[in-house]
Amino acid sequence: MSMRSAAVLLALVLVLLTGGPAQAKTKQDRVIKDSRITESSGLAPSLLHKNVLWTHNDSGHSAQIYGIAKNGSTAATVVISGEQSRDWEAITSLRGPKNSPAPGEALIAVGDIGDNLAVHPSVRIAIIREPQNLADVTVEPVRVLNLTYPDGPRDAEALLADPKSGQLYVVSKTLFGSELYSVPKKVWPGNQATGESKVTEMTKVATMRAPMVTDGAFLPDGNLLLRGYGNLSVIAAPSTVENERLETLASKSLPKQEQGESLAVVDDGAYALIGSEGENSPILRVRIPEVATEEAEPSSASPTPTSVSSKAAEQLRELAGSDTRLQLIVGSGAAVVALIVLIAAAIMLRPNRSRRRRRR
Repeated sequence: MSMRSAAVLLALVLVLLTGGPAQAKTKQDRVIKDSRITESSGLAPSLLHKNVLWTHNDSGHSAQIYGIAKNGSTAATVVISGEQSRDWEAITSLRGPKNSPAPGEALIAVGDIGDNLAVHPSVRIAIIREPQNLADVTVEPVRVLNLTYPDGPRDAEALLADPKSGQLYVVSKTLFGSELYSVPKKVWPGNQATGESKVTEMTKVATMRAPMVTDGAFLPDGNLLLRGYGNLSVIAAPSTVENERLETLASKSLPKQEQGESLAVVDDGAYALIGSEGENSPILRVRIPEVATEEAEPSSASPTPTSVSSKAAEQLRELAGSDTRLQLIVGSGAAVVALIVLIAAAIMLRPNRSRRRRRR
């Protein structure tokens, strides 16, 4: 690699690492004040109570969810009877479809889908009716789904509900991308109930390029919104699968968080609320990246972080050429990309040492 190419590579990697130009100041939506909530791992907007968000702790805590008011206080604590929080990692809200046990009702689904070592033989999703009144209550699940993956255990932290059909999806969490799995309609929203003795295999829908997915949600247009620790991606709707893949339509960097693991779509898909683990955890409000359309005319305005990062990534792939190892690293996240910075810097320094030796 020439010194010029190495310099370009270093510059491009820095762009990828920082996500492009600095973002506008991020607005804080609320701060979770409840001292019991130290590992908030999911967010779901209430369908019945204005400005209330439902959240839950990670593994090792009680099987209960919390309704967080706009001022950050806990408006309700809901215990889910008969469930244990082995590794609760996701929550989503939905309306019960026509052929479900609760048609038209506001529901909340909680996913016991975390599996850091990928060893659990099955995962669970508990579905409850959202309480009509905000109070501390214990509820029975409408249905509990016991599920397996068709290709072996997976770690996952994202549970999504299609707002039109009510179908549930799980997104795996891996370093170099992710996988989308659907819950068979026969168990949800269909009427075939499952219990401890019945386990149903999910269907693999597609692979996606979004890495280290920690939460996700459907957008009103049917596309998916997925977040990692530092990135937000808009993924094409499941109905658009081609060659077993779903296209990334837009992406942007996220503000720094202690351990960003939660996301909820609000304001008709214009904004997302993102949360983090930790005590007194702030929930931030970020604009969802716009998807470019063929009809859109080129803008003379400054490029957005999404366009800069995408262009830089493409140029970086061109520099990588046939080096498949470098191509694999591209787009895999800031933690891995940082390694390229060190490599590029080392390459750039070599010619300088050679010139010093020649002068001697």
